[in-house]
Amino acid sequence: MAEGGGPLRLKAWMVAQIESGRYPGLRGGRGAGRPGHKTLFRLPWKHAAKQGYRPQQDAALFRAWAIYKGKYREGADKADPSTWKTRLRCALNKSADFQEVPERSQLDISDPYKVYQIVSEWDCDRPDLLGFALQCPGPGTL
Repeated sequence: MAEGGGPLRLKAWMVAQIESGRYPGLRGGRGAGRPGHKTLFRLPWKHAAKQGYRPQQDAALFRAWAIYKGKYREGADKADPSTWKTRLRCALNKSADFQEVPERSQLDISDPYKVYQIVSEWDCDRPDLLGFALQCPGPGTL
């Protein structure tokens, strides 16, 4: 929950997950999303039909988002990792705080991932924490 007692917004929630270290493959720079910082983060993106898919581990972040948003209740709802993944992807794509960086994503490897950039108007002119030089989107392009 946020300090005011209400739920965290997606950006704050995602930053907390990145910094928690609880999800294998979810990686980003320190200070992600904080004023004066912007960063890229890697979001594990393994397909359920691929060999070696482990639902408990590979869908853990998507499950956490579904639980957080009240879309999944352990023991009451049927587990649906594909739907959880879709919901988080749609939330990230809809949010003005995130921009997918497809040229940095690796989807055809054994541990695939998507790369997203946390963006905000106040941090577009500062250097990236991971050392990547990216262009911030223009107004109205997110």
